[in-house]
Amino acid sequence: MVKIPVYLRDMYDAKHLVQIAESCRGDVDLLCGRYVVDAKSMLGVFSLPTFEQVEIGVGEEAEFVREKLESLNLIRK
Repeated sequence: MVKIPVYLRDMYDAKHLVQIAESCRGDVDLLCGRYVVDAKSMLGVFSLPTFEQVEIGVGEEAEFVREKLESLNLIRK
């Protein structure tokens, strides 16, 4: 699993992240400290305690996800 740090500023960024995750065939997780939620679930994303220090964990489709996140300026540097 490849971990990509993401930056979510508001609910619109969260919506775009979920849409990117839904386009993947495999599992996509959102990791925030000890919390792990399904990145394909809007409810799961909003259940995170904070949007700081969030990473997306993806398998084979990591390059596709990274390109999509970069195009929306959602990768934390």
